Amino acid sequence: MLARHAESLFWAGRYVERAEDTARILDATQHGTIIRPDAAVQWDELLTVMRVHAEYLATGRDVTGPGVSEFLVADPDNPGSVLSAVRTARENLRSVREHLPTEVWEAANRFHHELEGRDLVDDLDGEPYLLFQAVKNRCQTMTGVVEQNMPRDDGYRFLLIGMLVERAVMTTRLLSIRWAHLSTGTFDDALLTLSSVSAVEAFRRLRSPSLEPMAVGAFLLQNPVFPRSVLFCLVRAETLLGRLSDQPAERGRTETVLGRVRSNLEYADVDHPSVDLPGFCAELDEGIRSVADAMTAQYFRNADLSPGPLPGSGPSPQPSPSVPLEGRR
Repeated sequence: MLARHAESLFWAGRYVERAEDTARILDATQHGTIIRPDAAVQWDELLTVMRVHAEYLATGRDVTGPGVSEFLVADPDNPGSVLSAVRTARENLRSVREHLPTEVWEAANRFHHELEGRDLVDDLDGEPYLLFQAVKNRCQTMTGVVEQNMPRDDGYRFLLIGMLVERAVMTTRLLSIRWAHLSTGTFDDALLTLSSVSAVEAFRRLRSPSLEPMAVGAFLLQNPVFPRSVLFCLVRAETLLGRLSDQPAERGRTETVLGRVRSNLEYADVDHPSVDLPGFCAELDEGIRSVADAMTAQYFRNADLSPGPLPGSGPSPQPSPSVPLEGRR
């Protein structure tokens, strides 16, 4: 597989996952502002989670629910918004259509046109929960179509690794910024954090009914069977990485970096009271981003040297947001 094709699939996976995770966190935050009165604080925290705080303030908007929601969902000038993420994922997939089953392309294309055809601002003003649910459902449909139709070749592996890396980053950032509420807050704070990653029922089945903060943190970071825990994502990404067809007999640079990050997380005593969980999450965030950097260096560095489309003949892999999705050249 050409480096530019692998890169397009990797970033398409990240953008699809970013769209879904953004909808999940917005949905939970909307519900949280009903439960708690400090709405402004929660919206400000959300911008920090997404690493777009400075970009949002540069627009001149006040930090309010409607303003933040519009920026993260419908703003075409925000490359990390749901609208922009879905558009960019589609463009990356369009550049590698010959490597995709028709069903995968049609799912991405349909999702893009549905969003473009909606009045997203009006949806956010009226029934935001229905919009968030629609985005989540469409992203999950795309994931299901990929699982049911794509051959388990290198294209599939690069696409899934991108999704898993982005999911791990977003879960880590969510827990880091929510920890101030979790550690001193109420039952509702823990419930809000878990619902952001659809983990309420899974946590309650494995833990006692009480939502003890350290237990919540350990579950989201280290649970080996919950598909949105950071450890699950890293273990599966490591497995997929080891199955790439051009892997040398010895461990590659990306495998080494990923293995180090995964083992540091797997064997960390994160539920000990003395652990600085936000600090640990910050280090984990840096480690996961170093995995994406290692993938760029090992697999995508020569993408621009590969034969590409003639000017004007079609889209090249689209650039990622400079802050929200790190590592893209």
